[in-house]
Amino acid sequence: MRAAIYARVSTIGNGQSPEMQLREMREYCERRGWTVAGEYVDPGISGAKDCRPELDRLMQDGHRRRFGRGGGLEIRSIRAQRVPPAPRPGD
Repeated sequence: MRAAIYARVSTIGNGQSPEMQLREMREYCERRGWTVAGEYVDPGISGAKDCRPELDRLMQDGHRRRFGRGGGLEIRSIRAQRVPPAPRPGD
């Protein structure tokens, strides 16, 4: 399975780092035997903003089927704000 990882922090510094999120998601994918097809990072961008360039790129790549799964520590909020969840066979 090819997977994509999305990470975002609203403030750089203050103990926040997208690298911590990426590391956790890489480990999650590795435990499941998934290949990380791409990493998308929006550092220093609030989740309340509509303009998140890397999230937009992730969505475009998802529509192009460059990966089969997408993940992020706050994937629920991404879905709630951006795309209605689509039913998938086996989910």
